Amino acid sequence: MIAVVGATGTIGRNVSAFLEEWGTDVARRDFRLEGEEHVDARDPASLERSLEGADVVVNAADYRLNLDIMRGALACGAHYVDLGGLFHVTRQQLELDGAFRDAGLTAILGLGSAPGKTNLLAAAAARRLGRDPVSMEIWAATRDPAAANHPFPAPYSVQTLRDELQMRPVVLEDGELEEVEPVSGEAERDFPEPVGRAKGIYTLHSELATLPESIPTLREASFRLCLSPGLLEKLLALEDGELPEPYTQSPRSVAVHEVELRANGKRVVGTAITRGGSAKSTSEPAARAAVEIAEDRLVAPGVLPPELAVDDPEGFLALLDTEVSFRS
Repeated sequence: MIAVVGATGTIGRNVSAFLEEWGTDVARRDFRLEGEEHVDARDPASLERSLEGADVVVNAADYRLNLDIMRGALACGAHYVDLGGLFHVTRQQLELDGAFRDAGLTAILGLGSAPGKTNLLAAAAARRLGRDPVSMEIWAATRDPAAANHPFPAPYSVQTLRDELQMRPVVLEDGELEEVEPVSGEAERDFPEPVGRAKGIYTLHSELATLPESIPTLREASFRLCLSPGLLEKLLALEDGELPEPYTQSPRSVAVHEVELRANGKRVVGTAITRGGSAKSTSEPAARAAVEIAEDRLVAPGVLPPELAVDDPEGFLALLDTEVSFRS
């Protein structure tokens, strides 16, 4: 049985739907549900009760609860997958590596789209590069033609988006992780349609918490987020406590993730295009990883990021409804 914590949220609903579509036994858990489906993620007793019997826990709740839910999975002897810890929480979670390893349990941190697909694209691009990478740029963009006139087309949790914009981003400069100013690093890049040319800014992201250690030859690395036109200004103008619901993207929406690695005049760019939107792009990798773990095809004891947990990154990406390509 695979337990999905945060099952009534945007991503949790999609994770559960994928698992059900694949014929998996799913247990929905959320503080908004009642009876045996109710869980208070801040209460260890509630977590232990609601996660009992789970083989794998997929954490689709707010990243601030990652450590609580992770410890709950460990207490119940369950493997664990989440969607990322916005850099700082991810670093705290990595400290549980010994406990999970001793228990023979796999915990994969940040196996959604970004982080997740981006980490796997980076690992695959590094192998294709054939030499030690020295620089890495990660880009994420989403567009929905049907949302052209929507007043607030936020593709996922507004609270998480605001955190990404308000907290100081971390980049790798000259081999050292450095904090930079929020909403800095503005640059443009051409993406496949319907995104086209888009403007991106640095945001705080979990990839920078693990990839510089996983690829230790890197000297420069960054993550840029490209929001829909006008959305950045609307997010920054929100009052404290004002959290509009995320926009439900249409089937025409597209999520694009690119990772560019360079070394000594050579480059490899890995691109993942997911048609159907950010929620689909983020939820499917986590759901697929949970199934692979439950069926013993993905075995990686300890607490690991995707680029270290998955031996064959291109093979895993091929399991997803995502168009993956590489170019020089």
